[in-house]
Amino acid sequence: MLDAQNSSHLWFLHTLFLDDINCDCQAFCEEWNCHPISGPNTNNKSLKDLHFLGQMQHGIYCKHEEHEEHGPSQEPLITSQQQEHINHEAVLVPSLQNPFWSNEEAVFFVGLHEVITQDITPDNFGLTLAEWGSEQYLPFETIHVGCCAAKDLDILLAEPIWYTWACLWCQALSTLSFYLSMHECS
Repeated sequence: MLDAQNSSHLWFLHTLFLDDINCDCQAFCEEWNCHPISGPNTNNKSLKDLHFLGQMQHGIYCKHEEHEEHGPSQEPLITSQQQEHINHEAVLVPSLQNPFWSNEEAVFFVGLHEVITQDITPDNFGLTLAEWGSEQYLPFETIHVGCCAAKDLDILLAEPIWYTWACLWCQALSTLSFYLSMHECS
């Protein structure tokens, strides 16, 4: 039910999930940076180890504004060195539009909190067992990726994570639809 062209939907995604997504990304980075890398120059050291050893060998990079005593800024040099690795145009970030006026947002979130507290699962969002088509939760979804979407990638949908987020999204979207329909009637 996500409409990626609807700025209110994008605002909802950020409001509901951005903190959780950022937390998950941070945990992934921390784990990734500790895994050993094979190769002739790494000796199975982790990214964290290589970063530390690089600092020991070459010093710690500081921005010019913060530490002027270290000489001219290295930022333009680093930027030009990284430019060759950028293989795409900048991604346009859609605008986020809060669908509420001033105090309406607080009223909406009180209503959403009530829906969540009462564990109301809206119909017609694909959340109920009857709507799954099969008699069980789907363990993965296939998305098409790559040039011209030529490759299929199976994404694991761990039920404790996916279902909780999907339910919250659908509860919020259903509550918003109800709220907007009530607002139009008044």
